[in-house]
Amino acid sequence: MKRFSGFLLLLVAAALCFHSCDKGKTYGEKVEEERDMIKQFMSDSSFVVLGSFPSDSVFGSKEFVEYSDGVYLNVVDYGSERHFKTNDLVTVRFTEINLSTGIKISNMTSDNQGTHPDVFRYTYHSSTWQSGYFVYENGNEYPLLKTMYDTTAVPAGWLMPLSFLGDGAHVKLIVPHKMGHSDASYYVYPCYYEIKYGLSKR
Repeated sequence: MKRFSGFLLLLVAAALCFHSCDKGKTYGEKVEEERDMIKQFMSDSSFVVLGSFPSDSVFGSKEFVEYSDGVYLNVVDYGSERHFKTNDLVTVRFTEINLSTGIKISNMTSDNQGTHPDVFRYTYHSSTWQSGYFVYENGNEYPLLKTMYDTTAVPAGWLMPLSFLGDGAHVKLIVPHKMGHSDASYYVYPCYYEIKYGLSKR
């Protein structure tokens, strides 16, 4: 009888486990939810998607272009004619909004979470492959993005426009998980960014 009771409890536990696992969302379902979040955010913000870059390269404040990797881009300011190059130290002032939770982080001004911009080392490999890693600057100040998500890797979505931007550039981005930081990638959620890039004077 004891053996049967134990076996029955084991079956009930297994059934409960299977039921709870069955309720979990598949990766495909999470990706679909992410697409819906982006569409809703764009609709709520009255953003429009252009078929290509504006012929005069000038974006309206609510106009975006979509790249094949799912990143949406609006260029507010292209910056100087001196474009970013391999081994540049790039400063970043940014505001991030998690489109899943609405949580916002920012170092855009000194009264936000970070008093200094984040800084990363940039490497240009090709038009489709760029990389960057955060470095420590300004004494012992940690980069805000690294502090929040414990990663030195710069999100691929942040790097995507750098090959045609210069010192002082300012962009808006909608970045899906696959082009985002480690947390977004793991939990499958998109983020909206406003970013200002600069050349470190160090």
